[in-house]
Amino acid sequence: MVKKISIISLYSIAVIILVIYTITEIIPKFALTGIARVIILCSSCTCLYFAGLFLSKYKKNNKPMKINLWIFFVLYVMLFITLTLFDGFYGRRGFTSIHWTKDLFRNYMQNSMNLIPFKTIIGYMRFINNTSIRIIITNIVGNIIACMPFAFFLPLLFKRQNNLKFFTLTMILIVLIIELLQFITLSGSFDIDDLILNVLGAIILYMILKIKRIDKLIKKIFLNY
Repeated sequence: MVKKISIISLYSIAVIILVIYTITEIIPKFALTGIARVIILCSSCTCLYFAGLFLSKYKKNNKPMKINLWIFFVLYVMLFITLTLFDGFYGRRGFTSIHWTKDLFRNYMQNSMNLIPFKTIIGYMRFINNTSIRIIITNIVGNIIACMPFAFFLPLLFKRQNNLKFFTLTMILIVLIIELLQFITLSGSFDIDDLILNVLGAIILYMILKIKRIDKLIKKIFLNY
């Protein structure tokens, strides 16, 4: 009886936190920074994790843990899309319209597209003394970290993603889509360096998580194997 109450309580807290998070997303007045959003979502996921763990032990199967993993993945994808396309804090404007002229279109193409590998990265490094450390961290370290969670979720949820080549191709496709959407919707630029950093970060974590001991530990913790 006590265990049932604990499970219900944890799920209830998780739902309440998600409702609060949704309110902050819908009402601009309560908009949060990216870090605050991550903290709120992690709090909700922590409650969901322990509720799922207790329920798995109660039912003597790991189905609740698998459902939890899908919920975590969906929440991460929602956060990822929000930060890359709709977050005003990072200068994202979402789907906007604009009255184009030839000059405006030409300037946009020149200033919002980089197809030369490492051009942006070298630019930051060259002018590091004149560039805000925050900008460097956001654009370089932030891009490396941004897609790392895919290296955790995809191999656990999809068997084919346990192949490095297939995972790499999937990541390239995901990042390409995001970069193109940023460019098309005027919410950002298409930068080949972003693609390189995003995919590199995901591959680095993928290789770390594929170490046998770490792989077994992850499956034990999140899938209750």
